[in-house]
Amino acid sequence: MRKLFLAAAIAAAAFAAGCGKDTKQDDASFRIPDSLLSEIESFRLTVDDYHVVKGGVMANAQIELRYPAAEASRFVAVKSFGFLKRAYEVVSKEIGRPAAGKLVVIGTADLDEYKLMTRKEWWYYGVVKGDTIIFEPLDIMIKRMIAEPGIANRVAQAAVNRRSGGRSPAWLREAVASRIANEAEILKIQMPEFEHEGRVMDPSPERIEEAIAEGAERGDSRVAYYAAYRMLENLLARHSMNNVLSFFDRLREGKTLDEASVGAFGVSYATLIDAIRVDG
Repeated sequence: MRKLFLAAAIAAAAFAAGCGKDTKQDDASFRIPDSLLSEIESFRLTVDDYHVVKGGVMANAQIELRYPAAEASRFVAVKSFGFLKRAYEVVSKEIGRPAAGKLVVIGTADLDEYKLMTRKEWWYYGVVKGDTIIFEPLDIMIKRMIAEPGIANRVAQAAVNRRSGGRSPAWLREAVASRIANEAEILKIQMPEFEHEGRVMDPSPERIEEAIAEGAERGDSRVAYYAAYRMLENLLARHSMNNVLSFFDRLREGKTLDEASVGAFGVSYATLIDAIRVDG
């Protein structure tokens, strides 16, 4: 069964890489590339099932990826699982494990299904719900060239939620996730579009928190993401990531924002925000 899956993956990869090319060859000369074999072997899969109607499941001890049935689904699943594995390793090292048990990741079949499951539009590519992350179709994320940073961002957000007991301010959760996913340049490049639209490019901390928590409008949200990242940069110019993680730990213990801020940064939360805000 595994050989059938690998063959399907190769066929899908060949289709994605060279539509329209003459792929005729002697069957005896066909060989599964070592690169794909070695990557799948590195996943240490405990589950690797696929159904032509129900779709597939790939899982190891830490991650369970559920993906829909489609022509190139196997290629997309292998690619996505690689991104997930790398994100899980980095996030676990930098923040902590993103899930108490397995991190369940669902790649939806199409944008209609994604919207039905999450109530989010195409630009909001993934929603974290406890130990589960629901993504828009993974093939679309790959085509948009946002799959790797997008997956890393949402895995990091899951880890922040777990470390803070779900009590991190939205701006800080998003900013830390963007930092882990190396999204700073992506966010910066997008800003001229929204500046041209006449948006406020240096929103208040209150507006940043509100726009990120709502996630309702693309322009306001993207501006808020970048502003939150800049706030984190200002914070890290004064304190370390260890202080940020200590802040999360105190929130998980039930401390108020002020108590956690005093314990981690030495000042009240309001004083901290006034020192790092981008609209002053």
